[in-house]
Amino acid sequence: MPSDSDARPFEVGVLRDAFASGQLLLVYQPIFDLRTSAFVGVEALIRWRHPRLGLLGPDAFIGTLESSDLVGPVGRWTLETACDQGAIWHDAGYRFRVSVNVSARQWAESDLVEDVRFALDESRFDPGLLVLEVSRATLHSDPGAAERLSALAAMGVHRAVDDFVPGGDELAYLSGVGVDVVKIDRSFVAGRGDADADAVTALARRAETLGIQVIAAGIEDASQRERFAREQIASGQGFGLSQPYEADEIDRYLEDFSIFSGKPL
Repeated sequence: MPSDSDARPFEVGVLRDAFASGQLLLVYQPIFDLRTSAFVGVEALIRWRHPRLGLLGPDAFIGTLESSDLVGPVGRWTLETACDQGAIWHDAGYRFRVSVNVSARQWAESDLVEDVRFALDESRFDPGLLVLEVSRATLHSDPGAAERLSALAAMGVHRAVDDFVPGGDELAYLSGVGVDVVKIDRSFVAGRGDADADAVTALARRAETLGIQVIAAGIEDASQRERFAREQIASGQGFGLSQPYEADEIDRYLEDFSIFSGKPL
């Protein structure tokens, strides 16, 4: 399988044809409780099953997508597909969250709240199991962020920031505008040193008082997992815990899991 770096930039027309012909798909990366190894959720990630190059990650095409008029339709398709799949898992008896990323353009240009309402109504997915992820920069640049997040909260949907770096009192701002999940940025996870331990523990304690869940993204090995668990970060994801899987592979994955991590209720 070629790596993302092997792929050339794609023209918008090529990507448009790929979307129209069903070559885009979602894979799902598991999220775990770092203390108990419980399976607590998945993040939906877009891929392109290219007929010649094989399965391509987003680095190969996301720039083209986000600079084109496809970003809205693909964003809505991603949301609807993830909700449909979440409803299938829910109907099978599983109770875990499904996270979906929202791009800056999708946040700014689409009627996101109505898109979410439509996806939930059509799929009948439990809104309390849906997490929408948006970047810090997107929230800071949107004077209407609090209003939009409030509308999502009223539906029962969880609101996440996906590139959080510990330090300062950013949590207070995020709590104030209605964020209830933060994901520690993978660059911090990869580059942190021993001096960061106190900052992470302080983050966990502050988040708990504000009712915010903290997830460490990009965990690559057991030592990172153990450190974050020791520093009271409850949840994490990354290739050191599990690679992303297609939906049917998640089904098989769950069948072998313990009672604390995804067995039907």
